[in-house]
Amino acid sequence: MKRIVFTLLAASLLVLVGGCRARVRVRAPRPSVTVQARAPQPPPPGATVSVTTGGAGVTVVDNYCNAGQPEVCNGLDDNCNGVIDEGCGFSSGNIQITLAWATGADLDLYVIDPSGFEISYQNRQSPTGGHLDHDARGACNRRQEGNTIENVYWDAQNPPGGQYRVEVHYWGECGVAGTTQATLSIAVGGQIIGAYNVVLNPRDRQAVAIFNMP
Repeated sequence: MKRIVFTLLAASLLVLVGGCRARVRVRAPRPSVTVQARAPQPPPPGATVSVTTGGAGVTVVDNYCNAGQPEVCNGLDDNCNGVIDEGCGFSSGNIQITLAWATGADLDLYVIDPSGFEISYQNRQSPTGGHLDHDARGACNRRQEGNTIENVYWDAQNPPGGQYRVEVHYWGECGVAGTTQATLSIAVGGQIIGAYNVVLNPRDRQAVAIFNMP
């Protein structure tokens, strides 16, 4: 079965190859981008976060960091500095949302911003300034560096106010990945405002958290 999804500058072709779902993209050439962390501004007053009501399999992660400990590429702010997975090749900003997992599954991070725009591997840049800077493929692309981490960020000084909705989709097992636990953290203005574990089965799409910017 094939499904073709067209975006403004890219197309995704979904095919079944030897029991492993493959996603082939055809993109117009684009200039290379240098990934760099940016120093966030102080957190906006009144930023709040809450786990989405009825989020089955979503749990809050407590006591996830210790000042001075090494940062690990695991979707958490291990050293308590307000930046998630720095040194792992992903960007930060006044909003950073990072998803990580430890199986060969292909998971996809979705962030719906206050304008209603859905950032994902299909639409990697929002008109409001949000970016998906890494689309991870798990064991479906074993040669990919950082193939179990996805990252969305806003580097504008004043990201748009309103509601942000964060979801995770289990796109494919890429073999026999099976049930997968993922970790997702949200940073706003240099502070972690939520860290969660979410358990997903193949083809699940789970709302993890909603947060509001003033």
